[in-house]
Amino acid sequence: MALPEGTRESIRSVAPIDLLKSGLELMCRSIVLVEQGIEGHGQHAEDVSRLEQELAVACENLKRSLAANDDLSASATREAAKRELADKDAAEARRLLASAKEEASRAAAEAVEVKKMAEEKLSSSAAELAALQAAKEQVEAELDQNYDESEELLKQCFDRAVC
Repeated sequence: MALPEGTRESIRSVAPIDLLKSGLELMCRSIVLVEQGIEGHGQHAEDVSRLEQELAVACENLKRSLAANDDLSASATREAAKRELADKDAAEARRLLASAKEEASRAAAEAVEVKKMAEEKLSSSAAELAALQAAKEQVEAELDQNYDESEELLKQCFDRAVC
């Protein structure tokens, strides 16, 4: 590999022995850097292995968490469905209760109306009964009077026939 012309000019004035020393120094430094890189690479490999293990554990934990989350979501969905069904049942029960209360209210109103009509009929019947009782008593009184008069008349007829 050829050096650029500017670099060649700058090192022409340097003694060849100094160039050789500098070159050797650069090689030594390179060797040290390569060794440190290899050591770092070994340590890096250990770090990568440890991190891979931690990643595997984290992935397993994530899978378990996702499975637990799926189970929890399914459970929450089931509970929500149960709650919705219970809410519907409660709403139906409230509707039936309201309907029963309304029906009971209507029945109570009808009962009050029937009671009122029965009381009116009873009052009317009592008045009719009292009037009929008075008429009966009057008829019985007239019948008694007619009987007495008939008896008197029969006596008079007998007396006339005998005399």
